[in-house]
Amino acid sequence: MPYHFWHKIRIIYGEYIAAMVKLKDFTAFLTTSLFCITFVYGTGSDLNVGEYISKHKERIENAAPDDWKTYADCANALVSKKIVTDEIIKWIDRSISIRETMYNRTVKGDYLVLKGAIRAGQAEYVRAIELAKQENRNEEISTIQWKIMISMGIENLNKFQAESQ
Repeated sequence: MPYHFWHKIRIIYGEYIAAMVKLKDFTAFLTTSLFCITFVYGTGSDLNVGEYISKHKERIENAAPDDWKTYADCANALVSKKIVTDEIIKWIDRSISIRETMYNRTVKGDYLVLKGAIRAGQAEYVRAIELAKQENRNEEISTIQWKIMISMGIENLNKFQAESQ
């Protein structure tokens, strides 16, 4: 086969690969954006927020003084429903003061991202990864890394919205 034939094939193939990379990048951008929008603007359906908060306050009141997990679980339950109260950070900090774990640092990161303190949340996620390594919970690291990526998407979405107004 003549040289120009193979040269054209390489150019076409290179353009194909470049288009696929762009499509992959666009797909990743679109997927991340959708997750970010869901994370930021999603709500907890027909949830009675007052009752839900009261239920978890009661769990906290009945928790043992050294029960770090109950504090973290209650905070996580509220954060996962996109509920933000001043008590949540107290519960998370109490949990961390009892025993610092990958779990409670991740919950704190989720709370901070939900409140809009993206960089502080990312710092908590990084600390959670360090603790996951110490706790030999390497299977959790990719989930936390995903949260970092999502928070970066939220940060970019917020910048885009601010610039477009």
